[in-house]
Amino acid sequence: MANKSLAFKIFFSIGILISLLLFSCIYSILMINKTQVYANDVATNWLPSIESFGRVNLYVGNLSRRAVLVIGDSVANQTERLAKNTEDLKKFKDQLDTELTNYQKNGLIAPGEDSFYKETMDAYKEYIQSFEHEFNLVKENKGLEALKHYNEIGRPLLFKFNEKIIKESEFNLKGADTASKQGSGLTSVTNWTMTIVIIIALLISAAIAVVILGITKSIRESIESLKKQGEVTMKISKVLMHNSQSLSESVTEQAASVHETTAAINEITSMVNKTSENAEQSTQVAKGASQKAENSQETMKKLVNSMETIQESNNQLQNIAEIINQIHAKTSVINDIVSKTELLSLNASIESARAGEYGKGFAVVAEEVGNLAKISGKSAHEIQELIVKSQEEVNKILGITKERVSEGKTVTTEAQESFLHISEDIINMVSVIEQISAATKEQDIGVRQITTAMSEIDKATQRNQASVNETAQSSNELVEQGEKLQLTTQIIEGLIMGKKAA
Repeated sequence: MANKSLAFKIFFSIGILISLLLFSCIYSILMINKTQVYANDVATNWLPSIESFGRVNLYVGNLSRRAVLVIGDSVANQTERLAKNTEDLKKFKDQLDTELTNYQKNGLIAPGEDSFYKETMDAYKEYIQSFEHEFNLVKENKGLEALKHYNEIGRPLLFKFNEKIIKESEFNLKGADTASKQGSGLTSVTNWTMTIVIIIALLISAAIAVVILGITKSIRESIESLKKQGEVTMKISKVLMHNSQSLSESVTEQAASVHETTAAINEITSMVNKTSENAEQSTQVAKGASQKAENSQETMKKLVNSMETIQESNNQLQNIAEIINQIHAKTSVINDIVSKTELLSLNASIESARAGEYGKGFAVVAEEVGNLAKISGKSAHEIQELIVKSQEEVNKILGITKERVSEGKTVTTEAQESFLHISEDIINMVSVIEQISAATKEQDIGVRQITTAMSEIDKATQRNQASVNETAQSSNELVEQGEKLQLTTQIIEGLIMGKKAA
């Protein structure tokens, strides 16, 4: 328990007390209920049986005594009391019958009592039979016979019946006594148990009180020590406060210098960023100029190719023109031949008609010549068609030549525009380079400001050195006091949290 915390000790002790209290309450309740069970057993099972057999004894006594009186009156011939005694006798017998019958009906037979009750009822029946025989003899005015029967048979049966009643009554008394003793035993055990619990609770309470007093004394001594150490710490704290004020002033000046340094650095950073942006723009412009130059080279290549294509087309046009001229010349010859042949054929036909019979042969020749002229005309027509087709091809070639010439002009224009853009980019690059130069000058000014600010920081740092030395000495003393304070704190923590926690 010495290694446990204060809270654990207190809660553990309180838990034991509460457990004892709960145990006492629960145990008391159980014992009271058990005692109540025995009391109820006596009240419901044994006492009613005892009371019932007490009444049975009373009724048996009344019945036996009244029966003797009736027999005596019959022997003495005293008829004036016979009627009343007979009526009382009948009443006592009915009461006895009712009591014995209700004993079983009311559930008064206890466990183990069945055999006693059966013997009692058997003896009662024998006695009643003897009683009724004697009563009948009395009615017949045979008092002496009734008296003789009573002395010889009735009285022994009465004694036997009384004996059975006594046995059953003793059984009930014994059961009631046993239940009462059990209840009394439980009460005694409960009293001893509660006494022991109370003694244990008092011992635990005394132990808790002793622990609390000891802890309170230790805490009081620790608090006094903490007060003294607190006063010493306060003095040291005042020295540190004075030094801290001096240090604060120096730090304030240093902070102003640092602020200026920060502003200058921010300005330099801004300039550097601007320079970086300008350099990036220059790079992008250079890349654009390079790309455009490459595009211009591609354009010039296209222009060269177009010009070569135009040259080839011109050569083809020249060849076709020569062919067309040759065809045209041949066509002219053929046309002359055809026209002359047709004219000769016509003249020959006219002359053959004039010659008559002699000109028929010549007519045949003229007809053949006409046919040849037709064939020649047909050939001339086909040649004319070829010429037309050739002219169409020439026109197509001329159209292509015009398109390529137009393309050459477009490519030439693109080359001119590309060179113009390159010129503009070069101008922009010059402007950016000028901005970079200006930013570099501003950076030079900023660097000078940084140098001045750093000088101020150096002076403030020198002033801070003295204060720092004093603060270091005071801090050493404060550390010693802090160690003592920590030791005291560990003692308190050991008292409150336990040695393991400390």
